[in-house]
Amino acid sequence: MASTAAKPASADLTLLITRTFNAPRERVFDAWTDPKQIAKWIGPRTVRPEVKEMSAKAGGRYRIHMRRDDGADGPMVGGQYREIVRPERLVFTWMWESAHPMGHEGHETTITLTFRDIGGKTEMTLRQEIFDSKDSRDSHNQGWTASFDKLAEMLA
Repeated sequence: MASTAAKPASADLTLLITRTFNAPRERVFDAWTDPKQIAKWIGPRTVRPEVKEMSAKAGGRYRIHMRRDDGADGPMVGGQYREIVRPERLVFTWMWESAHPMGHEGHETTITLTFRDIGGKTEMTLRQEIFDSKDSRDSHNQGWTASFDKLAEMLA
């Protein structure tokens, strides 16, 4: 069973989530950098992610189209990888490129992921900063929490 702790940090515009997965950190890390795997878990259950681009290397880019279950077009998210240290650390930018239901398009944040081995399990910490509002931070918290539930299921 995975455990989760989330709390806002620095000026309430940073999101910090720590989650433990019952899988080795190499598997958890790869779930972030393999297009076939990330398409299985990222986003809420009401979307079917479609990876349009993913070059998981420093300076590489990614783009993911979050298509809705009902067939309607959904928002596109994208960014650039800044640092990749497999299987310990992953840093990349995150920006909604097209209309998002919560209206957060165009604002870029930075995500730093760390992966720590704890006896064959992985403690993953996500730090996303700096949001343009507390509402944006909170909606991302909900989105990541739903995504990490799906990730835990995929890794089981």
